[in-house]
Amino acid sequence: MKYLTLSFWLVALSAMSQTIVSTTPENAKIILEEFTGIYCVYCPLGHAEAQNIQNNNPGNVFLISIHQGAFAVPQGGEPDFRTPWGNELANQAQVVGYPGGTVNRLFFQGLAQNGANGTAMGRENWQQAVDQTLNTSAYVNLGVESFLDASQGVLTIHVEAYYTGDSPLSENYLNVALLQNNTLGPQQGGNMGNEYNHMHRLVDLITGQFGEEITTTTAGSFIDRTYTYTIPAEYNGVPTQLGDLEVVVFMAESSQHIISGNGGYPSIEGNFQNDLAIAEIAPINEVCYGVLAPQIVLQNSGLQTATSVDIVYEINGQSYSYTWNGSLDSLEQTLVTLPGQEFPFNGTNVVSVTLANDDYNDNNDQEISFTEAQEYEGNLYLTIDNDGFASEFTWDIVDYNGAVYASGGPYAPFESISLPIAMNTESCYTFTLYDSGSDGGAEVLLRDAAYNTILETDGEFGATLYKTFGFKIETMLGTQDAAFAKAVILSPNPAKNQVQISGIFETTHYKIFNVIGQNIKYGQVFEDRSIDLSGLNPGVYFVHLNQNNVSCVKKLVIE
Repeated sequence: MKYLTLSFWLVALSAMSQTIVSTTPENAKIILEEFTGIYCVYCPLGHAEAQNIQNNNPGNVFLISIHQGAFAVPQGGEPDFRTPWGNELANQAQVVGYPGGTVNRLFFQGLAQNGANGTAMGRENWQQAVDQTLNTSAYVNLGVESFLDASQGVLTIHVEAYYTGDSPLSENYLNVALLQNNTLGPQQGGNMGNEYNHMHRLVDLITGQFGEEITTTTAGSFIDRTYTYTIPAEYNGVPTQLGDLEVVVFMAESSQHIISGNGGYPSIEGNFQNDLAIAEIAPINEVCYGVLAPQIVLQNSGLQTATSVDIVYEINGQSYSYTWNGSLDSLEQTLVTLPGQEFPFNGTNVVSVTLANDDYNDNNDQEISFTEAQEYEGNLYLTIDNDGFASEFTWDIVDYNGAVYASGGPYAPFESISLPIAMNTESCYTFTLYDSGSDGGAEVLLRDAAYNTILETDGEFGATLYKTFGFKIETMLGTQDAAFAKAVILSPNPAKNQVQISGIFETTHYKIFNVIGQNIKYGQVFEDRSIDLSGLNPGVYFVHLNQNNVSCVKKLVIE
C-alpha cells in the first residue's frame, strides 16, 4: 500500500523565492509518452527510437513508457507492467497502433495515427514532432529534486514551477510520474527472451490521473510543492528496485497540452551501513492444506553489500529459523523462499517474519494473514456464457505443481459451454479466467458434484480472476481414525533422506502418495519406525498409515 502526503505553499512572489527552477524564459522540454506492451513485436523499435531521441537531447527530453492494452496483458505468470492509469491515457491519445507515442500530448497535423483526431503517433513521426516542439517557447519552467530514504522506504519529491508568461487558462495541472528502470522481463521482438531490459516504465502517477490543479497561472507566479510518498515493495507483483527509480514532472494546460516538464533521479539520504529490511511478505493465496513455504522480499537499504542474515519466521505460532546467504548490493531486492513447514490451521492464520538486528531495526519485521482454501468433493461442472468477444477469453485449472490439468478457449462469439471435469486424483488446484482485452465479459460458474459454488462471475473481472480450492485428502485416501491420527507424528518434517514415525506399536503398513494422488512408495515399518525417502523428489506428499486396520493420513514435506 502506498501513502502520499502533500505539503505546499502557493505564492505569487518575486524570483528570489525560487531555488531549483529558472526564472528566465525557456523553450519547451519534451515529455514523450510511449504506449507499449510485452507482446508488441515492433515495440522494441519504438523503445530504441525514443531512447535515441532522449540521448540526442540530454536534459530536454523525458520518456514515460506506458504498458497498456491487449499487447500488455501477461500470461502464465509473466510480470504485469500495467498501471491503473494507462487505459485512460491511451483513450485520450486515441492510440490505434503499437507502439504509439505522444509528444507533449499535442496534435500534429499529418502525423497522428487517427487522422484529425488524437495525439498518438507512430514511431516514425516522433522525431519530427520533437524537433517542432523543442523550438517553441514555454510560459512555465519546472524544476524537480527528489530524495530517497531507503531505510524508511520514503521518497520526497520537491517541485517548483515559475511562470515566465501568462497561461491562456486560469487552471493548469501539475503532474508527478514515478518510473522504474532496468526491469528485466519478457518482450516479443526484443531478441532477449525474458531478459529484455525495460526502461522508463511508468509505475505510478503520484498526483493522480491528470495531475493537481494549479490556479495561479499568470506571469511571475511561483509554485512550490513537496510530496512525501511511501514506496510499496512491488507494483502488480513486480518488485520495486529503489536504485532504479526515476521522477518525471510536467505542467499541462488541461488533461492535454503539456507546456513543459523536467525529470531526474532521487538522491540517497539517511542510509545506514548495514540495514536489511523486509520490504514485503509475498501475498499468500488460499492454502489447500497445512504446508506453507513463505516468501519475503529482502531489501538492502544499507550502503554495504549484504551477504547473510538470520531469519526467524512463525506460521500460526510455530517458530522456525533460516539463514539467508548471498550477495545483495545496496538498494537491491531479492525474493527469498523460506523452507516449507507443516502447520495447523487456526481459523485466523498468520505468518510473521523477523530479521536479526542490524543498524536500523524498525524495518526488520512484518506479518501477513492468509486463509484456508475451501475443500470440495466429486467431479466439477463448468458452464460458460460468452459475450461477443469470446475470442479474448480462455481458462485453465492448474495443479499444485503448476501443471495444467484442464483448459479451454478461446470460443466463438456468444457460444455457451457446459463441461464436466473429472477430478478424482488431484488434491489442490487453482482455476483461472483470462481475458486478453482486460475487460472480462464471459459469465462463468464452476461448481462441484454437490452444487457447491467454487467460482462464479457475471463477467466483470478485468484481465484475470482466479480461485484456489482443494479436495479432501480423506476422501481420496480413505477414512481416518481420529485417535490414531492424533497419536502418530512424523519427524523431522520437513525431512530429507529419512522420516521417523512415533505413535505406532506394531507392524504398520504405509503408502506414500504425491499431490496428484499417485502411490509412489509403499512398505511396512515397526522396529526401527523409519521410512527411507532417498530417491523421492523435494515436494509435498501424503503418508497413509494402517495399523491393525486403523488408518490415518499425514502430510510430509521432503526438502
